[in-house]
Amino acid sequence: MPSTTRRAFLGAAATGLTGLAGCDSLGENDPTVELTLHVDRLDRPLAATLLWTPPERAADHPVQRTRRRAVAAAVDGERVSTYGYGVVPDGEYVEHDGRYYLLHDVITGSERIERSVLRLSWVGRVDSEETPEGTPREALPEYDQNAVMPAFFAARAEEHGGGAPWDFIEQGGFVYRHLDEVESELAPDPEHEYVAVHGTVLKVTVAQETLVEPEHTGFATEVADSAAAFDDVADAATVERRLAPDDLGPDVRDLFERVRGLERYSETMPLSDTFESLVETLRMRDALDCTPENCRPRMYETEYLAYDGEYYDCALYTNVTE
Repeated sequence: MPSTTRRAFLGAAATGLTGLAGCDSLGENDPTVELTLHVDRLDRPLAATLLWTPPERAADHPVQRTRRRAVAAAVDGERVSTYGYGVVPDGEYVEHDGRYYLLHDVITGSERIERSVLRLSWVGRVDSEETPEGTPREALPEYDQNAVMPAFFAARAEEHGGGAPWDFIEQGGFVYRHLDEVESELAPDPEHEYVAVHGTVLKVTVAQETLVEPEHTGFATEVADSAAAFDDVADAATVERRLAPDDLGPDVRDLFERVRGLERYSETMPLSDTFESLVETLRMRDALDCTPENCRPRMYETEYLAYDGEYYDCALYTNVTE
C-alpha cells in the first residue's frame, strides 16, 4: 500500500527530483533516466493492513448494507447469495469474536430476474430556449443520483461518440437492483420526464426487463483462532521479500540503512553499482532496463519487505528528466 507521500510523488513524477547521489547529467538538455526509491516502515501491525473494514464513505448505501449483513452471516457459517453483484469482498480477511476468516465470493448459478433499467437520451443544453426543463440531478434521491451518472455517460457517448466508463454502464444505462431498500423517483415508474446533468437535459426512459443475473454466493474459511496466529497468516500472505542485514554486502547494507531514513533517494543512470545491487536485491530488476528512449513514469513495488524484525513497503519510480 503506497504511502500518501509516495502517491503524491507518483502523480508529480514528471517534475523530476534532485539526485542525492549517482553520476552527473549527460548534458544540460540531454534526457536522462532517474530512479527514485522510497522505503517506508509500516506504521501499524502487518495484520492490520490485511483486515478488511467496511468503508466509512457510503456506509448506508444498500450495497454496503447487504455486504455487511453477508459478511456477518458468512463468518457465522451461513452461505448468502445475491444476484448480479458480489455478495462479500472476495479474498479479504475479517475478524469476528477473536477468530479470523478469509472471505470467498463465487458464482454458483444464475437466475432470471425482472429489473428496472434506466436509460437517458440526449435532448439539449439547459440554456437553450428549445430545451424542456429537466429535474436537476442533485434534486433526486441519493440512489437516483448515482443511477443517473452511468446512464448520462452512455447517452453522451451515443450522442457525441468517444469513450465512457463502460465498467459502470449496464444495459446501456443503469440497472436497479435495490428498489426494495431505497427511495427512488425514477424507478420503477419515473416521476420525472427529463433530468438535467452537467448542463444537459436528457429524457428519462425506464424499462422493465428480464435479465439473467449471475448468482454470487459468499462464505468464509477460518484461518486463525487468535491474534497471534493471524500475525503468522499475515506474514505468510503478504511478505514478498525477506532479508537480514547479513544478506546484504557492506556497501548495499549501508545504502539501504541510509535510504530507509530518508523520504526518498534518487540516482540518474548510469547508476552506482551499489544502488543497482540494492534495486536487484529488492526484486525490482526490470526497472534497470529503462533507457531515455523507452522509459515511462512507472512504479515498481516490493510489498512487503521483512527486514531485521520490521516490515517495509518499498517503491521505486522511474522517470525521464531533461
